[in-house]
Amino acid sequence: MLSRPARHFSRRVAGSISRAQVASKHLPIPAAVSTFNAKQQRSQANISAPLAPEPPFPTVIIYNQSKHATQSVLADIRAVWGSDVRVLQTLEDGKQRLPGMDGAIYVRPKSWGDLEHFKDRLDFLCTQDHALHRHRSSRQVVFMPGWSAFAESAEAAVAVEGLGLVWPGTEPKASVDLEKIGFKRICEKVGAPTPAFCVLSEEDCAPVDLTNPEAKEACVQEFMRKVADMKTTENGLIKSIHGGGGKGTAHLHHPEKPEEVRRAVEKVITEMNRIDGIYFEQRVNTKGDGRFYQIELEVDGETVAEGGRFVWFNSSLQKVVEIGLSDDKIDMFMPKELYMKSREWSAAIAKAGKNNTRATMEALVF
Repeated sequence: MLSRPARHFSRRVAGSISRAQVASKHLPIPAAVSTFNAKQQRSQANISAPLAPEPPFPTVIIYNQSKHATQSVLADIRAVWGSDVRVLQTLEDGKQRLPGMDGAIYVRPKSWGDLEHFKDRLDFLCTQDHALHRHRSSRQVVFMPGWSAFAESAEAAVAVEGLGLVWPGTEPKASVDLEKIGFKRICEKVGAPTPAFCVLSEEDCAPVDLTNPEAKEACVQEFMRKVADMKTTENGLIKSIHGGGGKGTAHLHHPEKPEEVRRAVEKVITEMNRIDGIYFEQRVNTKGDGRFYQIELEVDGETVAEGGRFVWFNSSLQKVVEIGLSDDKIDMFMPKELYMKSREWSAAIAKAGKNNTRATMEALVF
């Protein structure tokens, strides 16, 4: 399984994923192949890649605070592998796991991203769950962050591998320059369009003790000063590179008004419980009602794959619909020359970022 790292630049763009099917006749069917074919038939309408006869890993831990994202990952696993993969949900103490989950790892409320705490809870569960302990010891447990910026974090990837779990996403060394802020800087470098932005805190900035009211207030005041120094009245967003699923993003309709800036900054800090990797970005998608959407283009290393996907959002800026589209249908959504230009930008960004894996370039269409 591969994660979907967010790589977003702004303008219009689109495409599809081709599928290949192989069939044979008049051959004996061993039991393993029969099981394999049954799995294919069960998930034929849902998969876009060929299956192996058995799942590559027996256990998956989903680590995402969004119910929508968690349910999406679970549905994909069940569609392909049915009950052959054991799926554990990470959720806060006192909350109920989703239907269809095989188990849960409970963490302290508002501790998302704290992998030291997650390790403590995982270690304890392994003392109670012998199958989990055995699979973890043999590196057969996949840590699946789902569709979130956490899936792009090189720091998170290194930490997860240190827990004896399998990281399914981008290699850490390829993620360092391709997180959201670094990605926007690459866009500026290669001439790809990206909304105006201002970095409020770098990804590697010193941590702040948010349980200390004075330290937290000093951080909020610093962020407010940086927004004020922009001297802009343009509608925007305060965002965290660690956000996802609608969390870690706050609307800022009047950046010239200190009370609104404070509200937005405090919202993001509270939701993320951390102050690193926060930035202001000019808002270009002003309506979450179908009048804007996103195109996603896949890149392998520096090569842009054919086709792509369109994604629609709701008013909370969460993905709600995703479809594949072939190149010959592009004109139904956008000028083809703009689509071709977006492919050039994607290749240039991948090259400048030294991408060495499978990644997704995301662009708003409006």
